[in-house]
Amino acid sequence: MNLAEVLAAALAAFLAAAPVAAYVLDALGLPLSPVVVLILSVAAAGAAVWHLRRTAVRGGADFAGWAAVVVSVFAGLLSLAWPTLLLPGRGPDLTHHLLLVDYIERAGHLVRDRSLDGAMGEMAHYTPGVHVLAVLAGAWTGTDGFRAFYPLLAAATALSAGFVYLIARRLLLPNSFAIAAALCLLLPRAYFVGAFTHDSFLAQAMAAFFCVASWWALIAWERRTYAMAAALFGLFVTAVFLTWPMWIGPPLLVFLVLLLRRHTTVRWRVQHLLIVTIPLGLIAALHVTGRFGWLLIARTSGAVVRPSLEVLGSMFPALSLVGIVQAIRAPRSYLTLGFLLAIVLQAITLWIAAENAGAETPYMALKMIYLAIYPLAVLVAFGLHASIPRVSPAAPALGWAAVAMLVITAGLPALTAATTAPVVSADLYAAGRWMRANVGASCADYLVADADTAYWLHLAVLGNPRSSARTAEVDRYDPNAEVGRWVAGQGRGYAVADLGRLPDEVRGRVAVLAQFGSAAVIRRPGAGACEAP
Repeated sequence: MNLAEVLAAALAAFLAAAPVAAYVLDALGLPLSPVVVLILSVAAAGAAVWHLRRTAVRGGADFAGWAAVVVSVFAGLLSLAWPTLLLPGRGPDLTHHLLLVDYIERAGHLVRDRSLDGAMGEMAHYTPGVHVLAVLAGAWTGTDGFRAFYPLLAAATALSAGFVYLIARRLLLPNSFAIAAALCLLLPRAYFVGAFTHDSFLAQAMAAFFCVASWWALIAWERRTYAMAAALFGLFVTAVFLTWPMWIGPPLLVFLVLLLRRHTTVRWRVQHLLIVTIPLGLIAALHVTGRFGWLLIARTSGAVVRPSLEVLGSMFPALSLVGIVQAIRAPRSYLTLGFLLAIVLQAITLWIAAENAGAETPYMALKMIYLAIYPLAVLVAFGLHASIPRVSPAAPALGWAAVAMLVITAGLPALTAATTAPVVSADLYAAGRWMRANVGASCADYLVADADTAYWLHLAVLGNPRSSARTAEVDRYDPNAEVGRWVAGQGRGYAVADLGRLPDEVRGRVAVLAQFGSAAVIRRPGAGACEAP
């Protein structure tokens, strides 16, 4: 194990231990303490370093390659949302995730009241891993979960690319081809970056990181079956469950197959099985109890990107087939092939479940593609390298040529792709929080340019219930009609407004109660006190 792997494992352990520790503390009835969770997370990272350091080698080239991948991807993702660094996605999923972040931040604990369905919908029962991580990251950085969410996901996604690099190196690929494997993730950009920059699959994006980390831990465990690797795998799959439990199947299935294949004692098998399953089993039992009905979400329908040449391009699928064919002949790639096969098997199972339930779209089955791109990226690089004659003097140059080609064809387009303005805003967020604290949440109109922005303000910032007549009105929000009501003097007493949306005939006759940059809380003449619904 090289220095880069030790550092990557420590960072992953830190991020995985945080939601696990927070969940356990909450189950004990204790408040969410960022300081306590930070201490426990640092301890988990320190334990990983302490145990792995004994087998670590310097590996300067590996560390440089890993650091280059992680830093480049992280910087690129930050540039996509610069300068606000706010979540750039849209749609109801964005609001629903931020609604849970807001609840945890205000309550100081996870959702304990099982009767909050009317106020929060499915988020009252959602696994809160990424949400509590966002809250903790906000507390640790002196901001809040709303502002910390995107940098957190950017860091996790960059570390996922770093693990892809490390896995490629464990398959004995040269440094250049391992870097190419990480860059291959940018070819299916809609599934790699678009998961959270466009589709707002925020929990899924974080779960991808924990799942890739668990895949790396499996490879490390298979090569040298020490207990620390099993413990890391157990921690990572527990974090997968707490973040997006739909993806826990593939790593667990591969682990069980490897465990049964080991020619060792029953005692050893039981020991490592318990190391992995005890924390996962306890957390799963705590969360699933009383929520069995929500397991039917696996058969649900929904909007999701469908695979096509337009989305994937022609290069990634073609090179993936080459890589799979080449990997079948190389035993060292079997675990990665097994991980991909497990993903395919779960996708087929979910597809059949959706078909039997009459779902219009096999939503969860199609979401498995977001995970499949990671082993496919490694196999693409493996296939490229295996296609070069071993004795070819041009092999090193071809590896770096592949890196240069991927930077040009995938990296630069990803960084220069046109991005839409975020539907969330720091100014509107501040105005909405002021409105909630000083006026009330139930009597606000939203004079903003986008229906998604109004929905976010109404639920995630002002904290109104999802099941209400007013929320149904916001679901039908029309920006022009809303401004028209205020022009005609027919709006509610108060509004959270984007000042750029206010016509002069409105701005001239309303009182600005508080202004935050380009956003303000305004009051219509004669408006009374805001009464609770």
